[in-house]
Amino acid sequence: MKKLFSTILLVILLVVSLPSGAKAGNNITMPNITPEMQEEGFWISKLKDADKVILGQSQISLFNQAVIAKLPDTVYDLRQYPGELKRDVLVSMITVPKLPEKIKYISGQLASADYYRHLNEQCNINGIAPITKLQYGFTVERVSIRTFPTDDCVTSQPDDREFDDLQETTLDPAEPVIILHQSLNKAWYYVQAYNYRGWLSAGSVAIAASRQEWLEYVDAAEFLTVIDSKLTIGDKQFAMGSKLPLADRKNSSPLIDRLTANGSYAVKLPVRGARGELAFELVQVAVNDQVIKGYLPYTRSNIIRQAFKLQGERYGWGGMYGGWDCSALVLDVYRSFGLTLPRNADEQEMAAGRTVVLSGSTKARAEQIMSLEPGAGLYMPGHTTLYLGENEGRQFIIHAVAGYNTPDGRVPVMRVVVSDLNLTLRSGKQYLEAMTTGKQFQ
Repeated sequence: MKKLFSTILLVILLVVSLPSGAKAGNNITMPNITPEMQEEGFWISKLKDADKVILGQSQISLFNQAVIAKLPDTVYDLRQYPGELKRDVLVSMITVPKLPEKIKYISGQLASADYYRHLNEQCNINGIAPITKLQYGFTVERVSIRTFPTDDCVTSQPDDREFDDLQETTLDPAEPVIILHQSLNKAWYYVQAYNYRGWLSAGSVAIAASRQEWLEYVDAAEFLTVIDSKLTIGDKQFAMGSKLPLADRKNSSPLIDRLTANGSYAVKLPVRGARGELAFELVQVAVNDQVIKGYLPYTRSNIIRQAFKLQGERYGWGGMYGGWDCSALVLDVYRSFGLTLPRNADEQEMAAGRTVVLSGSTKARAEQIMSLEPGAGLYMPGHTTLYLGENEGRQFIIHAVAGYNTPDGRVPVMRVVVSDLNLTLRSGKQYLEAMTTGKQFQ
């Protein structure tokens, strides 16, 4: 059986991907934004010491440890995760479905009490043993983490298809996960990723034969980082910041030699065997500006460049439709440098780093924001943005935004855009009035 689990599938796949800038036609011009403001060079030219390294990799490692220490129930070093969990601990982790106070809809149809009872059963709380020995795996495709074990789209409005209440986040292929529990119908795993926990499709995970096999891949010495908005390899799509472990050249083979003969990389990706076991395939990734060996240098100019690669991309709540929501944009930009951040905006706001509290008059808030370096995260309840800098007395940001309000009504955006801080929220407040925290991740 161990031999079957460790079988390596050797498959050559070609990279098919849009070049950088192919999405430029999706850019939306916001109020008070000129065409030059939609170019990264405009903001990079304003930077002082644009290419100075903010933190080296050893310092980034210390920063990541500080994030984990500050948010121990949110961000994890999965290598240090316990090998087993007691029943009461695991039960406390799993949110049990209950009838919501407000009416909810499933693909436009009214959700019934029976529906929630069914979800409750599928969570399989009664199936949790006194001690659960954990399993280890990797995602084999881009997959959603769900609040409950279902793909159903549950919304507050019958015609809403953009904001699924059960969508938590999305994991890229080759993400390490720890399997904590299984649904009653065995179609879903309850998993722990490094910064999120929830349900994902069991068919999207390949299970390692042992923790040691899992660790060997997690700790791969050499890897590529995706530095374009997306990279497509065969039928797999990887978002910015994804890690792609390289094949170990110490175990060189004729196939690896062929894959790398023209200077390309040989990447080792997890696949799922017939019984759900972990296997691997070797794929070819060309040397181009979509990937870099190791991580990008952590500089102010690179923060701006990474953010602008996402300009024009679709807004996607929790990664729906292959898009980005506000906190995913911040997460993916910063993981390009190797920084480990929480997934959600309110948790990012509490993470390690230099914090500037934003308060007082709009003039005071503007001055407080200008005390931050461009690339800082700016936070308000329910939303986050990346600070680009100041121009002609106003502060500007890039962010994934659903829409904004005007005296004439709501304006949908559903894109990553550049804007100023004069946008109006549903509450009637402008962004500048609503911002609560600036966070410099260093």
